[in-house]
This record gives sequence, C-alpha cells and structure tokens, in this order.
Amino acid sequence: MIPSPDNLVEAHLLLETVISSCKVHYIQKSLTDQLVHRDALQLQYCHLQVEKAKSKLTLAELHVGRVRMILRRSGYNPDQIGELYNASFFNHSAV
Repeated sequence: MIPSPDNLVEAHLLLETVISSCKVHYIQKSLTDQLVHRDALQLQYCHLQVEKAKSKLTLAELHVGRVRMILRRSGYNPDQIGELYNASFFNHSAV
C-alpha cells in the first residue's frame, strides 16, 4: 500500500519514484528481450555448426567406405588392417 503524500514535494517525489521504477522495469524487459534475441542467434549459429559437422562426418564416412572397398578389391581385409594399425599405434604410444 502506498501512503498518501502530505504535501506537493512528497507527491512529486512519489510520482517521480514510480515513473523511475517503471523506466527501470522497461529497461530490464528490453535487456531480457535482447538476451533472448542473442541466445536465439547463438542457437541458430550452433545449428549451422552441427549441420556442417554432420556434412563433414558424412563425407568422412563415405571416404572410409571407398577406402574399405579399394582394400577389399586389392585382396586385403580392412578389419584386419585396422586391428594391426590400432595395435601398432597403441604399442608406439605407450613408449
């Protein structure tokens, strides 16, 4: 409950205080709106980055598939080659 002002100075100060509070709330709302807008833009950017990563992954998977096919055509078993590589890699890494 807001007390009644006793004079013109109190009335003026009360009104100015309420107007100032209203301006603060408006600024808070504007700031919140800007933060939401910024976050939405960041989300859109992240979605684009995900799509780029998906495209790169798809290309890499296609490349792996092609290499496996070439290896098979050359008479090699890609799974055995991968096992030999991994064993060799891990043995050298531990040194």
